[in-house]
Amino acid sequence: MATQLEYEERHNKINAVTYWPATRKFYVGALDTDIVDVRKDSEYTQIARLNLEKATIEEGKFEPLDQEYWRAAERQMRAGVRDTSTITNIQVTQLLTQLINEEWRNFFAINGCTRIPVPKLKLDIPYISTRRTAQKKVPELVDINLDKSVESKVSLSLWKNADAVGVSDEAQFQANIAPFELEINQTAGALGLAWNDQITAEIETFTATTEADWGAMTTNADFSANNPLDDIQGVETTINSNHLIANTITMHPRVFSDYLSNTFINGYDPAADRTGLGTGVFPLPKYNHITVIRDAGFTNTKASLYDRRGIVFGEGPTVAEQARNASAGASMYYIRQFGEVKKVDNIFGRTMTVVSA
Repeated sequence: MATQLEYEERHNKINAVTYWPATRKFYVGALDTDIVDVRKDSEYTQIARLNLEKATIEEGKFEPLDQEYWRAAERQMRAGVRDTSTITNIQVTQLLTQLINEEWRNFFAINGCTRIPVPKLKLDIPYISTRRTAQKKVPELVDINLDKSVESKVSLSLWKNADAVGVSDEAQFQANIAPFELEINQTAGALGLAWNDQITAEIETFTATTEADWGAMTTNADFSANNPLDDIQGVETTINSNHLIANTITMHPRVFSDYLSNTFINGYDPAADRTGLGTGVFPLPKYNHITVIRDAGFTNTKASLYDRRGIVFGEGPTVAEQARNASAGASMYYIRQFGEVKKVDNIFGRTMTVVSA
């Protein structure tokens, strides 16, 4: 494994900081290669630990780890030296924290995943793909059959989504507020949308089952023609038969509009405006043990019901590298974020199609 010195030599022209969710730590250098395993992170320079349960820096959101690293930054600040890699990396750490805090503020599909902070870029996760059945009322002196479970694995090989942030010297000199913070805010939204698109697409790869339009009305248009609970209960029975729990359902706002205004759900209630329902995470009305993930990224004719353990999201490192484009007079940040969303197996869920039209 490469040493921290080798990493710093590799990136001696670019200041870089890496955040690994598996340890909740910020490290000096771009630690995003397949030889890195942060379960053994003592050889890397650790800048700080991120306490996600804390709201502000004053409350202890940052926990400095390498005390000498921070003392060096303080000495440089007092001496009026502001362009050292030590100070820059601490500033980058703060920008990364902003990105992590804001990335999912407008997107909800991540709540439909089992999040797994991984310590390296490749990881195998074992699971049981075929369940055993117990013998019932076994008579005396009758052998018990040996029924072995079938073990499988889901392999994660993290990919990266990326964005580049650039701010001109003029913008930095003239702005009344920090321009980099505004750009990082936009990057957080762009990365959040990219992951949201990938998560929604993966969730909807569960085996499809054709159901009925939940918004359809009878001939007299005074009562719903189809009962969503019948469709949900049928899929739930299939999932439960595999020793799993149907605890999550994903819907586009239009699908949820049809569900909510269905007379089997709420009696006679005029349909809500299909464009104004927004998004969110909440218990499914009339089926409170199932959580709704309502997001505009899902297909507006489908609803996926599944055990949340069946969709895994491997969370890898986020790397921010700083560079200087002297000829253009601009400071740059290159943001790379690693992860992978993957369906474990079709036994965990079903995607109900044609439930809205």
